[in-house]
Amino acid sequence: MHHFIVWLQKIWHWLLPTPCLWCSLPVQHFKRQLCNACQHALPELPYQLCHYNLLWLPSVARGLAKPGFNALLSVGYYQQPYQHWLQRWKFGQDYAAGDLLQQQFTALMRQYQQHNNTLPEAIMFVPMHASKQRKRGFNPAQVLAQAAAAQLHIPLLPLLTRPKRQQAQVGLDRKQRQRNLRNAFVLLPNSVIPARIALVDDVITTGATANELCKILRRHGAEHISLWTVAVTLAP
Repeated sequence: MHHFIVWLQKIWHWLLPTPCLWCSLPVQHFKRQLCNACQHALPELPYQLCHYNLLWLPSVARGLAKPGFNALLSVGYYQQPYQHWLQRWKFGQDYAAGDLLQQQFTALMRQYQQHNNTLPEAIMFVPMHASKQRKRGFNPAQVLAQAAAAQLHIPLLPLLTRPKRQQAQVGLDRKQRQRNLRNAFVLLPNSVIPARIALVDDVITTGATANELCKILRRHGAEHISLWTVAVTLAP
């Protein structure tokens, strides 16, 4: 059945090629959302220089006061074109943009694995309040975490919940974000947290959300926490 579906996708692509999500020209492969030219033109982060930890980059670390996590991986800066695709996915239910971001995210995971970096024992994700997730239809962090877990063959632990609905973080400064997130997250009872874990979110801005979750995870046994996101906001 799977091979039949793939065959249909190839035929459909041959008859009506998918337009690139950046330049609108036809893509070369039926499973891709970008043409080869736009894929090669995407901005890349200097992972060879920072040893696959963006906290070593002053331009990133400057905006993250006292991060509670040990390492940071992101596909790119929260600038175009990633900003456009994230907004289209999260607020416009553009699932093609979501597929593209998952492709870029898992490609970074493959690159990370190929360079013999120590993988976490499990992957977790930043939870959404149930009512907000129902309204949006999905949790971007959960979708990305599922893609990473499948790519790396690492267990996904959906152990974090968000029982209270707080004000949206958009537009708040660092202190306001910290106050807004106080007691926002809960770990499920009897949860067992491995020593090395990865926490997935779509974007990191000030690090307030990740730091709040890291406090909880460290209290329950986490020793090394890597934060994995699609984008990171640069400090002004």
